[in-house]
Amino acid sequence: MRTDEFFRASGRIPSWAAAVSIYATIISSVTYLTIPAKAFATDWTYYPMLLTIPMVVPLVTRRYLPYFQRSGCSSAYELLERRFSPLTRWMASGLFCIYMVVRIALVLYLPALALSTVAGWSIVMCIVLVALPTMIYSAIGGLKAVIWGDVVQGAVLVLGAVFSLAYLVIHTEGGAEGFVTMALEADKLRLMDWDMSACKATWWVILVGGLASSLISYTSDQTIIQRYMATRDIAAGSRSLWMNAWLYIGSSVLFYAIGTGLYTFYTTHALPEMSIDAVYPYFIVHQLPTAISILLVVALAAATMSTVSSCINSLATAFCVDFVQRLHPSVSERRLLLSARLASIAGGTMGLAVALMMSTWQITSLLDYFNTTLGLLTSGLGSLFFMAVFMPKLKAGVALTGFIAGEAAVFAVWLLTPLNFFLYGAIGLIVSLTTAAALNLLAGRRSKL
Repeated sequence: MRTDEFFRASGRIPSWAAAVSIYATIISSVTYLTIPAKAFATDWTYYPMLLTIPMVVPLVTRRYLPYFQRSGCSSAYELLERRFSPLTRWMASGLFCIYMVVRIALVLYLPALALSTVAGWSIVMCIVLVALPTMIYSAIGGLKAVIWGDVVQGAVLVLGAVFSLAYLVIHTEGGAEGFVTMALEADKLRLMDWDMSACKATWWVILVGGLASSLISYTSDQTIIQRYMATRDIAAGSRSLWMNAWLYIGSSVLFYAIGTGLYTFYTTHALPEMSIDAVYPYFIVHQLPTAISILLVVALAAATMSTVSSCINSLATAFCVDFVQRLHPSVSERRLLLSARLASIAGGTMGLAVALMMSTWQITSLLDYFNTTLGLLTSGLGSLFFMAVFMPKLKAGVALTGFIAGEAAVFAVWLLTPLNFFLYGAIGLIVSLTTAAALNLLAGRRSKL
């Protein structure tokens, strides 16, 4: 196997397969379990965030996609060195690798916690049994194996969600009519919180946070960029992004509806006291017929493995291209491929270790915890790529200062204010870009003087 095949699947992935792979990467076990849990406990107020994806896609396809495709780079962060400096590239790639380890841990931990709670399985066993085979096939097959694995796993998890929703609606007292009536009476289908507070998920927080989160994910996340760069050309990459956007928006209705269905079902059925993140797994294990229950456990494993494999491959790509190959330009293809496989095992092992550590922590809502981590670690990456594409006269030092200012601002907001975590990405972007623009303006005035 050549390194180009391991990192970019030789640029031969069909647009529909890339779209499904992006979808399966985003729809992790975090989504599969926590969105139904959130809708069960509250309502649909998080759903409008998904509608920001098609708002961002035109910008991505017209400005970012050509920028990435024409570069021929295996790592998106290589472009930051071409535009700014090696230090910028290493800081961005290093931050991304840290984020990937945390994401792997979260995605492994949640289903293991849920299944250990409702089925009595060992949480360590659940984490290890999913992590080890995923690490092995990711290390052996590279991006091509990951993408085609995502296609199969994505189909399984959607099929499992359809079965869940159908069973919940049919077995709710009154069927579909009872489902709708109980949901409306309990205000479970509410889409907007019209409060103006910045400390909870109100309508404008969701809109602003969603736009920032979508922009950051689709323009600076190696796991997504790597997929649309694996397509044949710009047109194919554009199709994959649009297909993914509509697939994600449409299928997410399933997960929110499952949460509402869990509420209407357990309104008339007994439910033991447990954390909200364990309600859906409890339903799967204790309510469904054995065959469907097995299918849904497989779907949950598929959701976990698809995201973990994508994270492992992207982490290995970033590490090998941005550090190993950059620091040792004469490294042979054979050694670079070996490094990629070892990095896959190492990254997966670190994620596994952090997941085991998380099993000793007290986390009330994994969805909120995941979104907080996303905002803290990725807003600076989004700002760097925005500067690279839209601010051509910006100097490396100015861009790096803006990046650091944005990250510092986000952590300060997290530590010192009660602002809602959905705003973290937007705050990081705004502070980074305004700082860079102000410093660039001052530098221009000094040069004139």
